[in-house]
Amino acid sequence: MPAQRPDAAVATVRGSEPASAPRTPRFRLPDAAVPLRIARRKFWLCGIGLAIFSIVVIVGSPLCGFVDFPQFWAAGHTVGTPSLLDPARHMDWQSANGIKPGFFVYPAGSAWLFAPFAAVPLAVGFWLHAIVMTGLVAAAGILGARVYGLDRRVGLVAAFAWAPCMGSAITGQNAALGLVLSLVAIEGLRRDSDGLAGLGVGLLLYKPTLALPLIGLLLLKRRWRALLIAIVLAGGWYLAGVAAAAGDWSWPRHWLSVMADYYAADTAGNVVRTISIPGLLQGHGVPSYVAWAVALAVVALAIPRLLRRPIAEAGAGACLIALAISPHALNYEGALVLPILMWALGATRTGIAEPARTRLVVAAYLVAPEYLISETVGLSSLVVVTAVAAAIWISGWRRVETPPPAGAGAARREPA
Repeated sequence: MPAQRPDAAVATVRGSEPASAPRTPRFRLPDAAVPLRIARRKFWLCGIGLAIFSIVVIVGSPLCGFVDFPQFWAAGHTVGTPSLLDPARHMDWQSANGIKPGFFVYPAGSAWLFAPFAAVPLAVGFWLHAIVMTGLVAAAGILGARVYGLDRRVGLVAAFAWAPCMGSAITGQNAALGLVLSLVAIEGLRRDSDGLAGLGVGLLLYKPTLALPLIGLLLLKRRWRALLIAIVLAGGWYLAGVAAAAGDWSWPRHWLSVMADYYAADTAGNVVRTISIPGLLQGHGVPSYVAWAVALAVVALAIPRLLRRPIAEAGAGACLIALAISPHALNYEGALVLPILMWALGATRTGIAEPARTRLVVAAYLVAPEYLISETVGLSSLVVVTAVAAAIWISGWRRVETPPPAGAGAARREPA
């Protein structure tokens, strides 16, 4: 019988000692670099915890009648008929089908986006819509990480932990779509791709209040080809609106007439949910001319920043200013604050000096979930976040210019 090799004997002995074998931990935190000055474990545990909380809140939506989703479900049913933009006929259809009456306040062509969800019962449509919105939040996290030089895992946590992002799924709204299209436009500008930038801005015209500041950015940066593409897509939205309004070529006139009546009443009724400066001021009785004078002042102060800053940062700033001056921006649209947060987190050669950067970002994430109880509190935390973020970005407070870390995605050249 041949003698056993010494190394084989050692291996046998080691194999008989399970206590010395390395154990695989049941839960491993990601090994991606932490973009804030806090402990790695704390960053991931708190971020994942906030993300889980933002997602599970959706279980309460059926108890609230699926919140705003029935309005879009009704639009999906009435699209292609005269009832879509006729307030009386539209609300009659809603009442007949057990839905709280309300206007469809988007451009007529946007109603086609909701037709697939109207092909199934209301509850099924809500959950299908929620799945789509959740997927768009994930897409925003991945795309935002690419734009602002973050690890993809950090981007996903940043998106899901920012509570308003999941607000679209919870309330049956669609700001997550606007967020993704905004990031598509910013990525196009960053890559010097006018086609991609124009596509993002043009598709974003499904909700014009979100698109207008980015259109303004295209004008300021003289991106004429991107602007032309957006104009062509605007024509496409108009034609989609003609079909949605049953062949009514003058549908924009009817829509604008409805909007004039809607916004005044809705601003007063939703003051506890508003996140815009004009909405907050008018909701508390400030004359409209004063509120809009403040909004125009914000725009005037923001223009030099939009002109001078790198394009990815300017895009995030445009999204932020869009919320700050919007005639109608509510809690769920706080998702559009995510690009400026990712800029603050990212490796884009500019930012806010420490420790202010970490304190501001952490504070924004921690106070954001308050929007869920803003009716009880009487004020949305997101209006404070939006106003403070706009003031900090416009003023350049604690601004620093830093070289990008080696290998960061943002190390690639950004077009001006």
